[in-house]
Amino acid sequence: MNKFKIMSIGILAAGLLAGATLAANATAFQEGTNYVPVSPAQPTSVGPGQIEVIEFFWYGCPHCFGVEPFLEAWLKHKPDNVVFKRIPAAWPGGEHMDIDARAFYTAQALGISEKIHEPLFNAIHLQNQLNLTSNQDALQQFFTRYGVNKQQFDAAWNSFGVQLKMNQALQTLQRYGVQGVPTFIINGQWMTGAGYQMPYPDIVKCVEFLVQQQEAALKK
Repeated sequence: MNKFKIMSIGILAAGLLAGATLAANATAFQEGTNYVPVSPAQPTSVGPGQIEVIEFFWYGCPHCFGVEPFLEAWLKHKPDNVVFKRIPAAWPGGEHMDIDARAFYTAQALGISEKIHEPLFNAIHLQNQLNLTSNQDALQQFFTRYGVNKQQFDAAWNSFGVQLKMNQALQTLQRYGVQGVPTFIINGQWMTGAGYQMPYPDIVKCVEFLVQQQEAALKK
């Protein structure tokens, strides 16, 4: 795969060992090791007093799947002023990441994104339906489970609105210089994720830590 790659299993395995002693407190996470600044910092699209958290992901990524339950648990009790956004990795190329990005936005256009998100992850990683990471017809059949017929799927898949969101996703990936997934951006200023030597629970704890830093900065 090209330089825009999924963080390797080896990196994650090393992270599971090296990060096993991390605790969820301010001294556990170190700049340059567990997170890095976004340079230059980017403007957010949230209101005053709000904190933006973006997750860049791919349905075919085992690490995105691994972090998902810990992320979902955090989302249930995140601060009210945190605005969380998922952006699929829309890189065109050999891994077909743009196919699943289009599936994500197609589900949004059809109003079933919340229904389909976890089942699609599970179908790929637990049921070994790997064709869902690369095959439009397989995805169309998957969508029928949620009451979407072929005509509805094709209309959304090929729509101007979905293409526009695909273009915006790619531009945002490039603007932040994202090199792999999952990657989290906190308030346009900090980046962390699977490439920063942490096991899955601590990736989310690091996100929470960076959110707390931003909340403290808002109060100054």
